[in-house]
Amino acid sequence: MADCEHEIVFNAMVNVNRDNYLQGVVDVWRCRKCKRLFCDDKRYDEPLKPSVGFESIPDEEEWGILTCTTLKEVFMNSMGVRPGKKLTHACRSGEVHEFMVGSDFSLSPDIANPIHRVYLVKDNLNRNIEAGYYKLTMKN
Repeated sequence: MADCEHEIVFNAMVNVNRDNYLQGVVDVWRCRKCKRLFCDDKRYDEPLKPSVGFESIPDEEEWGILTCTTLKEVFMNSMGVRPGKKLTHACRSGEVHEFMVGSDFSLSPDIANPIHRVYLVKDNLNRNIEAGYYKLTMKN
């Protein structure tokens, strides 16, 4: 796929919510030739990125959305993920955490607060991800 001269078109979006309130959107684009996905984040209360274009991820990774949930907010970031990958994440509070991505795309260690999750983009096209603290901690 690295040798494809991409023809990128808009494909879908993924909304990221905090207890039913939209926090941000990941625009998902797809190459018409090789079908590779590309992602671009848009979050409320943050300026648009100065760069124009599409970031790519290694062929062995999939696009995921990392969410960092506190009682008052959800921070989100799209990135390449794969089982066994180590992720380093800085929460808005300044805390830095290292996570290992599991075979089911869960994160370990499991930290109670803030709550961190990875959602695969391909599984959530044109859907809402509910990443709010209340919804994540509610007992079924």
